[in-house]
Amino acid sequence: MKTTCNDSWWPRVVAVVLALSVTGATAAADDGCADSIAVLETALVRLAADRIDGVLGAVADSTKALGDAYARMVAADDQAALQREHWLARRTAQGTTTGFRTWPAELSAPPAFQAPYPGFYSYQGEALGDAVLRQLSLFEQLVPTFRSAYESFPFSWVYLTTADEAMMIYPYLPLEQAVNNGIPTENGYYKAANFDARTVGWTPPYLDLVGAGMMITASYPIYAGDRLLGVSSRDITLEELARSVLSHLTSATGSSALLIDGEGLAIDATDPALAAEIDRVNSEAGAAVLYFRTADGIKRLRVENAVGSESAELNSAVEGLLRQAERSSAPTVRLDIGGRRVLAARIERTGWLVILMEPQTPSS
Repeated sequence: MKTTCNDSWWPRVVAVVLALSVTGATAAADDGCADSIAVLETALVRLAADRIDGVLGAVADSTKALGDAYARMVAADDQAALQREHWLARRTAQGTTTGFRTWPAELSAPPAFQAPYPGFYSYQGEALGDAVLRQLSLFEQLVPTFRSAYESFPFSWVYLTTADEAMMIYPYLPLEQAVNNGIPTENGYYKAANFDARTVGWTPPYLDLVGAGMMITASYPIYAGDRLLGVSSRDITLEELARSVLSHLTSATGSSALLIDGEGLAIDATDPALAAEIDRVNSEAGAAVLYFRTADGIKRLRVENAVGSESAELNSAVEGLLRQAERSSAPTVRLDIGGRRVLAARIERTGWLVILMEPQTPSS
């Protein structure tokens, strides 16, 4: 079943919180309603974190299923004819990267970026050994599975990298962009797989090189016995995931919300000025470098090119939340800063935090 971040449970939760917020706003100051609103906001920020964690979990399950499907195909491979001439007629090389035509012959030119076709690549030059030919044949069999997986979460790339540098990706990635992968097995997305536990691993959030914004990759190592076959991966564009959840959170509370990783790296924010700062700083650096951390916090990170946000108040709040989250095993943490309530809930799968900041009270 297709899962999205806009399922009907969100509006129902938001409606309840909005109704109770109105009740609290009009009730007497000493009747406990303010405390009830705080409890509801805590529950809502926890739900937001759980929602993101649930989507990440579904993506991880899908990534593993894709890898397991490939492993079964390798085990069932009957060593049939390798169709050498078929693939020789369909190859185009650029440096050591070779791409193969996977689209209908009636198309007069290769498809556009992210067109609904797979991309097949070999990163061992123009030579087509038997191993590469066999992988291309298996890739063809996997296309319906990859297409279905992508359509279940259309904000992510789906791809498989073999241990000997062949790759399948969906949707289509033009050859001139595929060459940017370098040696695939040396890339972060490949190494992110948890080889020791043979389970899904995650990259840190990063800036996509082809303009999709902040992303994270789930990667799963594929084995046949003790032989590593390769890694299946899914890229998730975080802006779509984060904003679809955070926007519901803020519409219910009137507060601002943001998403950070476990070290304070800025992933997304509902405040337009903060969102613009994330885009501007990261775009100028060509990497994810903006943190909601104080100057001392940035120094402790020891991360090359890390930049602190221009919002001193937010940087200080995040420092406090990170310290509190590190000391506590509770699913949510809370700070009061100058009379403003700041709540954070941990996303268990990644250690990120969803943060909700109560709006400032205008000065009298």
